[in-house]
Amino acid sequence: MTAERRLTSEELVRELRTALNADTGWLPALCAPNGPAGLPANAGLEAVVERLLAFASAPEVPAALASVLQRAADAADMALVTEGAAHYHHLGTAYAYLTQAQGLIGRDGQ
Repeated sequence: MTAERRLTSEELVRELRTALNADTGWLPALCAPNGPAGLPANAGLEAVVERLLAFASAPEVPAALASVLQRAADAADMALVTEGAAHYHHLGTAYAYLTQAQGLIGRDGQ
């Protein structure tokens, strides 16, 4: 039995940015062409939080998805003001909510 490797804090932020990537992210693709724009690949965590909030309030985003994106933004925002294990926990929570949001798209046929 092999142990699974946990993502690092940097990898979690990279995963959040990937979902919001201007060229390949699933969130910008969901809201194109009139919704919020995506982020560059090197965007900081503050920009990620701001963009998650923009997508959570975008009219193109269904209400169920918007509430999960809001939770992801709130968790990522908490990661901005914490350190160590708490920082990692909040990033992991944001990533989990974003993964849940992506699953809602496929399930609801969005």
